[in-house]
Amino acid sequence: CLVAALSALCIRIAVPPPNGAAIVATVAAIELSPYLLLLNAILLAAVLRSRSHMKVAAAVLAAANIILTSLPLGAMLRSGIRPEWPTAGARRDTVTTSSIPIRLGDDRSAILAYVPATGSKHPIVFTIYGGAWQRGSPDKDASLDRALATDGYAAFALDYRHAPAFRFPVALNDIRSEVAFILNNAAAFRADRTRVAILGHSSGGELAELCAFARGAPFRALISYSGAIDLVKGYEVLPRPDPIDVRSVIVAYMGSTPAEDPQRYRLASPIYQVRPGLPPTLLIYGDRDHVVDFGYAQTFRDALRANGNAVTFVEIPWAEHGFEEVPFGLHAPVALRAVEDFLQRTIRQ
Repeated sequence: CLVAALSALCIRIAVPPPNGAAIVATVAAIELSPYLLLLNAILLAAVLRSRSHMKVAAAVLAAANIILTSLPLGAMLRSGIRPEWPTAGARRDTVTTSSIPIRLGDDRSAILAYVPATGSKHPIVFTIYGGAWQRGSPDKDASLDRALATDGYAAFALDYRHAPAFRFPVALNDIRSEVAFILNNAAAFRADRTRVAILGHSSGGELAELCAFARGAPFRALISYSGAIDLVKGYEVLPRPDPIDVRSVIVAYMGSTPAEDPQRYRLASPIYQVRPGLPPTLLIYGDRDHVVDFGYAQTFRDALRANGNAVTFVEIPWAEHGFEEVPFGLHAPVALRAVEDFLQRTIRQ
């Protein structure tokens, strides 16, 4: 029975997710695949020693599960990426956390601050959570934010008002106002306003990209985890399958279609804001993403480089959208190491 139950999860590694519930299961199955591989190997050994009349069927299922669960790790090894072990969480005495009250229009909210417990003039990393511009909160990225603070950065997890109640550019303006507030009070948070990076996930990646690409922006580095890139093409060319109904997500955020308001769509699409003189950029995208097509990431990378901008491009093999939400999974530690190396080069020195 356990082998059969595991098969239902393991099959999600190879089968694209048809809906929102399936994408959650797919991310879980892929990211937990090394653990599932080990578990199925143990079960196969136990089945082979048993005298059950279902022995052959159970062994076949376990063997099939082993093949499925080996696919993501095999893809990573073939790409030349060395797997990383998840790191232990930050000790409580090394990171100071606090909630900074703010107002977003008429709404009360808070910025979550993660700052090294000692020292001053720490480089700043602003982080923006994803959630289709419709859901989420600053504590969604707590694991990453604590890791950054453990490494010596002052991490500030920002909030923004959600669609469909608030349309573009409300969320973008919220982020910009919070960035300005923190930078104006950087000394009070023992942070260095001259060394600043911004990081976003998915819809938060779009907000981070737009902030970083604005003329006169204070950022020395941009990091995008699967950030939205081209809302025009995203509306017109849908992923197959389309587990979150991308078109409805975009319309909820924009309040219109590209045909109805082409200029606003261009303003909301980072690909149209590319120009020379942008900050160094780290792009982290999974090559099996069924929300933000991997081809968009490649086009984005090429456009940035064609304009003379420095780009570090990390392709995560066999990774689905939102893979980093499993911090102890197969791919999140690899992405975190890329983030740490990138920040070391851009704002730490």
